[in-house]
Amino acid sequence: MKKNKVSFGFALPAFIIYTGLLVIPIIMAFYISFFKWNGFTDMKFIGIENYANLFQDTRLGNSVQNTLIIAVTVIVVVNVLGLFLAMLVNKASKANNFFRTIFFIPFVLSAVAISFVWKSILSYNGVLNGLLEAIGQDSMIGNWLGQKGTALVCIIIVEIWKTLGYHMMLYLAALQTVPAELYEACTVDGGGHWNKFRNVTLPLIVPGMSVSVLMSIINELRIYDVIKIMTDGGPGYDTETIVYNIVSQGFTSNIVGYSSAIAVVLFIAIGAISVFVVTALGKKEVEM
Repeated sequence: MKKNKVSFGFALPAFIIYTGLLVIPIIMAFYISFFKWNGFTDMKFIGIENYANLFQDTRLGNSVQNTLIIAVTVIVVVNVLGLFLAMLVNKASKANNFFRTIFFIPFVLSAVAISFVWKSILSYNGVLNGLLEAIGQDSMIGNWLGQKGTALVCIIIVEIWKTLGYHMMLYLAALQTVPAELYEACTVDGGGHWNKFRNVTLPLIVPGMSVSVLMSIINELRIYDVIKIMTDGGPGYDTETIVYNIVSQGFTSNIVGYSSAIAVVLFIAIGAISVFVVTALGKKEVEM
């Protein structure tokens, strides 16, 4: 009994912080989503009108499309390339330790600082265009962050660069749990590199793959900071994402009730997708 009280005492601060910063805001957002409110005057109950308006909002539809383009591209690339890089640096050596560090550094850096650096490189008067001009390639100079197509590509590149090392480390941790004896047995049976990957590596790293895929989905569906700094949702609303839309509607346009409704739907969507991914990949896990 005394041991349980001590354990509860240690867990209590974390529980209070978790409840105050996550649980209560979620409940408040759900409550506010049924009201018309600008954040200052009295709240007016309007039922599910905010949710009904979601399906008629072309701006929100555009932000959903942009989010899906960024998310799908980044999720596929960081997981495929992350696994490939993890396999390359799996064996312990000074060279591999160096490359692990190099790939992981962007993830531990401030996302805000990274975004400002990339903006200074990709802006019209930035480093990239200056370099192209210096080498006489004026025809290649472009407004990389000022056009929808190139702006989305730039954001995708930055997201991949920023998160690739993290996913590489997740796969690296998963690879190091695979027993070497299984590779030796596969070699004895005449299996080549592809057979080892398909029959040994892939089935046994499914738990690590589940974590990597799930984290990439959650991170990319709530992308905001890179968008805010690099393009501010522009040009127009062409690079606006769902979370950017939520913040803009709630804190710029002061449509707090409607922005809360969007946030609730996004929260439910991420939860549903997470459950589906964990369930689907969990069925493929192999017990060792």
